Amino acid sequence: MASENKNGLRVLLGGERLRGRLVSIGYYTQEILSGLCRAPEVAEVGVCIGGRILPPEKFLRGQRSDRSTARRDRLRRLLATAAPFVRAWEHRWRGARLSRRVREGGWSLYHEPNFIAPRVPVPTVVTVHDVSFVKYPEFMPADRQAWLQREIPRTLARARAVLTPTEHIRSELLRLWPATDPARVRVTYEGVDARFDASPPDPARAAEMLSRYRLPPRFVLYMGTLEPRKNIQGLVQAFGLLKPALQKDFPLVLGGMPGWRKEHFAASLEALRNRGVLFEAGYVVHEDVPLLMKAAAVFCFPSLDEGFGLPPLEAAACGTPVVCSDRGALPEVMGDAAVYVDPGAPENIAAGLTRVLEDSSLQRRLAAAGPRRAAFFTWERCVAQTLDAYRLCG
Repeated sequence: MASENKNGLRVLLGGERLRGRLVSIGYYTQEILSGLCRAPEVAEVGVCIGGRILPPEKFLRGQRSDRSTARRDRLRRLLATAAPFVRAWEHRWRGARLSRRVREGGWSLYHEPNFIAPRVPVPTVVTVHDVSFVKYPEFMPADRQAWLQREIPRTLARARAVLTPTEHIRSELLRLWPATDPARVRVTYEGVDARFDASPPDPARAAEMLSRYRLPPRFVLYMGTLEPRKNIQGLVQAFGLLKPALQKDFPLVLGGMPGWRKEHFAASLEALRNRGVLFEAGYVVHEDVPLLMKAAAVFCFPSLDEGFGLPPLEAAACGTPVVCSDRGALPEVMGDAAVYVDPGAPENIAAGLTRVLEDSSLQRRLAAAGPRRAAFFTWERCVAQTLDAYRLCG
């Protein structure tokens, strides 16, 4: 897809996270792609997948990769875990294949939205979303943790611009890799899609959605990857500390795909299942997420570490009260639109949930503060900040 500006930037965007079901970095990549395609200063965008350069149209919002692609992606992840050398081999192969096409295309720059950039013969921009692989190595597969520890410094050394989603991650990155030039590290805040707003949902659509996912009418909601770094274990323990009446009136709903080491909290989940106060929505399609967030009595996100924390901000945009961790970038992002809790103390998480569920004035304050806070974060602003960072490649 090209703009009318034939002399504008010709941008290559890493698209590996656009394959299969979109989560986290996949959504970020899609929003950047969509914004670049609309930007008047961009003449052309190419999406890089598997060493190929593809047109962006098939990856824009509303379109998904087929099931066979998703199955291939799962197979690749399994192979990389079983034989760690596969990850490095594929990275080198992809970079070599892509380099041949880049040399022939006259591209201005390559932007890798997923931490590790291949070596290509044009200026490189990379987005580093968090540094949890350094701070919490126990909550990541050893092969991936070692891969990131080895390759991140190499990527930072050759990148013309490094993008981080918050000032918190920018500071952490510069502390961990002090050889990185601070002038090359730019903050590009993520955004909230306009579909996340505080308007009342259509009752029929909301009822149909709840029925389809087999969910109760009122609940405490968590959405995100189900893995230890997100502190599912702490959330489940905290929920078990609530008064029995609150647990019955507001069951816990978990939305998201299982991540690594789900056995870390499997027994705790089973205990809540047996008591009938746990509902598992699984993967929630993007179109249903705003409806689900609006249906929740409170959104709880007690993550141990976040580089940005988009789900609680999206919930706040919907007018849903938020209880979230006081760690990582969450205070920077959420501002006055959340009740903060210590993720390492289940009793503190339980106290925060109880406050919100039982205090109607607090509910109203958070419902008003959330949309105001979320309005500060837009994808248009993120794309504009990204384009400004691209000027470092000139």
